[in-house]
Amino acid sequence: MFRDDVPPPPPWQPFDQAAAAYDRWFESPLGAFADRVERRALFELLAPGPGELILDVGCGTGRYVQDLAHRGARAVGVDPSTPMLAVARMARTSISGPCYVRATGEALPLRSGVFDGVIIVTTLEFATDPNTLLSEAVRVSRAGGRVVVGVLSRHGPWAARRRRSRSPLWTGARFFTERDLRAMLGRYGPVQSRRALFVPPQFGWAPPPLMVLLERLGAVFAGRWAAFVAARVDVGR
Repeated sequence: MFRDDVPPPPPWQPFDQAAAAYDRWFESPLGAFADRVERRALFELLAPGPGELILDVGCGTGRYVQDLAHRGARAVGVDPSTPMLAVARMARTSISGPCYVRATGEALPLRSGVFDGVIIVTTLEFATDPNTLLSEAVRVSRAGGRVVVGVLSRHGPWAARRRRSRSPLWTGARFFTERDLRAMLGRYGPVQSRRALFVPPQFGWAPPPLMVLLERLGAVFAGRWAAFVAARVDVGR
């Protein structure tokens, strides 16, 4: 017999199961390249300064949190997956390094108006309620703080491949366009955006110099087909 009172598994359960091997993707040439160009777009918008308090919502294994700490920020990571946070905590490099909190982005157990910046990277795709997640990010930001969101563009070839993937990580994911992202953030203020990752996933064989060339050509001639879109809104301005 089936019970209709059994709740569905949490959306982060596949990440629990993939935590130990999650970072292997970034060790591949294509994964390292994608991470580099996405990170550049995000940090150009975030512009984190030394001593600033920065929150990463959906931090996973803590890659951005660790980068922020190395840049001198006071970094905090939030994620609902205990195994992912366990990997993140093992990567701590100093006593003054980042701290991590287990929570969902839709219900942050954090005070209002305290963070100089909030980043949300490839997290909105898995949110139960994306608009509530964004409102929570704005709530915990101080007046004049920045909220920066990065997503896989629905128009890009990477999202198409993820949709066809049988990986449980992407089964329930939803994808957004740049227009979607600007509209969702636009209710909080003026929005800036950046596009990145024009190298298709089929080019994993390409040497790094060719990837760099493809990225430059894509930025000039195929802007709409960027795989990754980042957007920033300044809170209270």
